Amino acid sequence: MRELRRSGPPIAFQLLGILLAGWLLAGIVSTRPLSLVVGGSLAAAFLLLFLANPATGLLFILLARASTDATLRFLIVADPRGGVIGALPNIGLVLILTFAGGLYILSRGVPLISLAGGRLLTLLLLTGLLGVMRSDSLRFSMNEWVPLLASFVIYALAVHLFAGPRQMQRVVDVIAVSFILPAAFGLYQLATGRGVIRPDFAVRGVVGTFVHPNAFGFFLVIVIALFLGQALFQAGRRRAAAVAGLCIALVLLVGTYARVAWAGALVVLFAVGILRARILLLLLPLGALIIFGLVPSVGERLADPLASGGSLADRLYNLWPATLQSWLSATGAEGGSFLVALNRLAGLGPGVGPALGRYGLQAVPHNDYLRVLVEYGIFGLTLYLALISVLAVMAFRTWREFRERNQAAAAVALSFFALTLAFPVMSITDNVFAHTANQVYFWTLAGLTVAMSKWGRRQSEYVLLQQVATDG
Repeated sequence: MRELRRSGPPIAFQLLGILLAGWLLAGIVSTRPLSLVVGGSLAAAFLLLFLANPATGLLFILLARASTDATLRFLIVADPRGGVIGALPNIGLVLILTFAGGLYILSRGVPLISLAGGRLLTLLLLTGLLGVMRSDSLRFSMNEWVPLLASFVIYALAVHLFAGPRQMQRVVDVIAVSFILPAAFGLYQLATGRGVIRPDFAVRGVVGTFVHPNAFGFFLVIVIALFLGQALFQAGRRRAAAVAGLCIALVLLVGTYARVAWAGALVVLFAVGILRARILLLLLPLGALIIFGLVPSVGERLADPLASGGSLADRLYNLWPATLQSWLSATGAEGGSFLVALNRLAGLGPGVGPALGRYGLQAVPHNDYLRVLVEYGIFGLTLYLALISVLAVMAFRTWREFRERNQAAAAVALSFFALTLAFPVMSITDNVFAHTANQVYFWTLAGLTVAMSKWGRRQSEYVLLQQVATDG
């Protein structure tokens, strides 16, 4: 069974992937510049690697995805034709993951529906696909829907490929290593003052290898949750490395000046403090006082968040009401009662920009609940809320099951539970859902938590059978 998990898809699917990769590479070589030829060659090699060994392919994505957003900045500067080149590494990773991972799932019969929240996620995907087919812009809508499909693929692969404590710890180590390059960039930006200035705040925020402080902040919230769990449950070198990484991540988080990420990190710290380390609840106020004293700009960032001209006030009083009004206009302006009901129940399709541009909305709503309402409708929003609840309950039960039995499994389950509380909070003022690199890590941790739960049940059944055999 272990070898079955490690092997790739059947030879027919591998040959199909090789032929497809060769065809694409030949087209690139004959029509595109050298940079694209090199990139296409690397993409073809990665596709073959993923087809041959999906576990290694997924680990590579976890290692690389925290840094590939840097191409969106550096290759835009290097390429005078615009930002298309910079986006290609991210697009390529998502497409290869979806294609090769999907082939593996289909060829091996990897269960999807039976996963925690699997039915809800499947229905959400189908609702989005219906919206894609009805969208004004098929290309843009598909581009927004595919990352959600990729999240499901990651979720299923993580459950199936990393089914034991040793494999799970390997994934945790890879995610920890993926933090090194963003941390190095972030510390350099923090030391030299080369971050990004936002319209509503004059102090530069560090971005690491990402393109915006908020995106880097989301990644840091994941890293903080992961390192915190490792620091509390591991020992020796792992604990020391986790504590060091946690300290660096907290410093960088302050340097992002991303209030939404600060809120997410506070949720993580409170959740872990209540469930495992009460001392965190005492250290949080002390740490806040120290930060306010040493970094006055933190106080400036938090002072009067609803002041006129601020980003939060603009969202609360302008953008969110305008989004809701534009959605009502878009779903009720054309067609009869059936079409109005369909639009409001099933949404206008992934990709809010083209759908609402005709009705006066020129920006995304910076609120996942409004975004899902517009794109996936009332039905999709209900599924989304239910999915968050199911994942949180599953993570809490897994942590409670393993907190005394297996330290490594308990650490991951506690980290993921804290994230299931933090991400919905961050979603109030920003777009996290199927939109950023951080979904790769979120759904991988979800898969590890489910895998540990299944492993625990198998171990319990084995012990029970051993007891029955001994008694007999």
